[in-house]
Amino acid sequence: MAAERIDLLAALAPLTRALRRVEDDAAAAAGITMWQYAILSVVAEVPGLNQGEVATRLGYSKNRIVADLDLLEERELLTRTPGADRRANVLRVTPAGRRLRRHVRTAIRRGEDQLLRDLPDEQRCALASATRTIGQALR
Repeated sequence: MAAERIDLLAALAPLTRALRRVEDDAAAAAGITMWQYAILSVVAEVPGLNQGEVATRLGYSKNRIVADLDLLEERELLTRTPGADRRANVLRVTPAGRRLRRHVRTAIRRGEDQLLRDLPDEQRCALASATRTIGQALR
């Protein structure tokens, strides 16, 4: 008899909670929030987006992102400049923002490696590949 199929959400929930803690802790250690790290990441990966586009990509509130952008700009981690239509600012990560993002990303990778340390390399690669494929399909 085949093993009963598990509910994916129930199976993934402990992992996603642990990964969220890893990301929260890494960002907090750098003096930013997980959302601010996510904003820096999107803006670094896709230069020239406006704040509405970044919020949409993140599934984040278009109103709440303003306070995060204010803080990131105040800390000189990103800049906002008027866009072509003047109604939306174009966002760009500064060199300091790129350094901070790299620092947080390195800490996140360390945390992920620690969390997955009991998985053989083959299973880690399969997990990464499957999540990447699913993520791309859902976009």
